[in-house]
Amino acid sequence: MAQYFTRPAYQALTKLSDQQVLAQPGASDQQAFARWLDRNVKDHQVPGYASVVLSLKPHGTVAPGDVTTAQMLAIADLADKYSFGEIRATHEQNLVLADVEQSKLYALWQEAKQQGLVLPNIGYLTDIIACPGGDFCSLANAKSLPIAKAIQERFDDLDYLFDLGDISLNISGCINSCGHHHVGNIGVLGVDKDGEEWYQITLGGEQGNDTSIGKVIGPSFYANEIPDVMTSLINTYVEQRTGDEPFIETYRRLGVTPFKEAAYKNNGKHSKGSLA
Repeated sequence: MAQYFTRPAYQALTKLSDQQVLAQPGASDQQAFARWLDRNVKDHQVPGYASVVLSLKPHGTVAPGDVTTAQMLAIADLADKYSFGEIRATHEQNLVLADVEQSKLYALWQEAKQQGLVLPNIGYLTDIIACPGGDFCSLANAKSLPIAKAIQERFDDLDYLFDLGDISLNISGCINSCGHHHVGNIGVLGVDKDGEEWYQITLGGEQGNDTSIGKVIGPSFYANEIPDVMTSLINTYVEQRTGDEPFIETYRRLGVTPFKEAAYKNNGKHSKGSLA
């Protein structure tokens, strides 16, 4: 298979440690740069190179995965300058510059920062996968983007997200599941009931080697209840986790009951029955 792919013209470089990358000449704002390195920069099989994820998930300003014309032109320039002219799109709705020299990471970070593309939230709760929903899709039963915006605004604290660790949150506007809600640690599915938009919550989904399908926890919620539901779910996780235990492992250890009880304790007073 490899013979059908052209290998970029990699240079013979030496792999740099994180400390060496952070100590690059001119590197300032080290805390912000270091957090970006930790969340948005991935290891590469070729020494001296790294893969960089450009976050398209600014908190509460645009739809997840959306970019402006100016940003896309700038990203194309960044690809030409730093990554052999190649851009890759991920199903998580971010973009990747796959072949960046480690010695140029700080320069790339500075330029990408000017375009609002360096938010270090990759894999965090606000790195939401969301379908276009009722705002753009004629098949949708409910809107997805306002739900994503409300959640991002509720959890607009990078320090708190850092403490929470990896949590996948996926939102779909209909059962076609273009937002992959089934495989989110937390999933949100918009449904139409009697001409109104309601939202089901699923828990326990995961993609990757331990793939699992999330389960609907119960009756659906109004749109304006979803941020409070998320807060209840996250608070339960924080209270019940052991050490740095990820959300999905805490859920699997405890089961759905404590999360379900928290979600409905102060929410869902007008909830309607599940489709499950």
